[in-house]
Amino acid sequence: MTDTTRQLYNLTRSVCYTGKIPTKYFTLSPVNANREGDKRILIIPGNPGICDYYITFAIRLFQATGCRLSIDCVDHAGHSGLETDVYTLSQQIQHKLDYVKQYIPDSAKLILIGHSIGAHIAIELTKSLPYARVIKSFLLFPTIERMAVSPNGVRLVPKFASKFYRASMVWGCFLVSCLPRSFLEGLVRWYHYPEATNADRYCVEATSRLINKDVVSNCLYMANTEFREVVNLDMDGIRANLDRLHFHYGPNDEWAPQTYYQDLVDKFPQGQIVLDSENAPHAFVIKFSEHIANIVSKEILKLW
Repeated sequence: MTDTTRQLYNLTRSVCYTGKIPTKYFTLSPVNANREGDKRILIIPGNPGICDYYITFAIRLFQATGCRLSIDCVDHAGHSGLETDVYTLSQQIQHKLDYVKQYIPDSAKLILIGHSIGAHIAIELTKSLPYARVIKSFLLFPTIERMAVSPNGVRLVPKFASKFYRASMVWGCFLVSCLPRSFLEGLVRWYHYPEATNADRYCVEATSRLINKDVVSNCLYMANTEFREVVNLDMDGIRANLDRLHFHYGPNDEWAPQTYYQDLVDKFPQGQIVLDSENAPHAFVIKFSEHIANIVSKEILKLW
């Protein structure tokens, strides 16, 4: 990223109160531009719901759409490590509605980008907000149905249901978090980028934030509610908003497998439902941010 490009945007990373919940977020906005523009992007994370994972994606998206759109991304409730309460999937949906109502001007037309369980939340926001507010929702690697019986669900549901497993994860994270931060970030960098010299520092920071017992406790609790609640496809919700939804699946995604993609195509043959051409993984933010940003940006530019 060149210095010239950096001069085109302001990146703000801070904490806000969404409802009464302290929440970390970031905003990316054009320099010398009014943030109350007529279009605004809101990125809704997956689980873990740590917004820092999406900073590089947001920067690439900002560049590819002409450096003119403000972009927001907000942590899930309880995933900021600022409190000990845990939150259900339904509460996370309300949390994002509260963020929109509190921090995004009523005049702004929203472009939602939901990743993984964030796609489920994006559909709920599309349904709940006034029709004219949401002009498009991009659903990336969407976990919007049959989560518990997906390949990953089959492996993880029994583990996440075990109190012993959850306690081991939480306290294991607590012990690891006691390591010096520089050493911890070195381990994370090696884990995500064992052969790369250009590690995404924002993803390294995000995973370092994840190694926190309160954050992990929230991730596990939220995941268990996802398994219970994300079962049947919301046929009515999708049908009513089909022209505003864009689905993007991965060919080897074990949370939203290719069979789910094909089922959705069969049910909604007129829908914008695509399969990734470069085998991007479910956790695309680690190494495929630019690829996915380029795909989404081309669709966003069609909205002008």
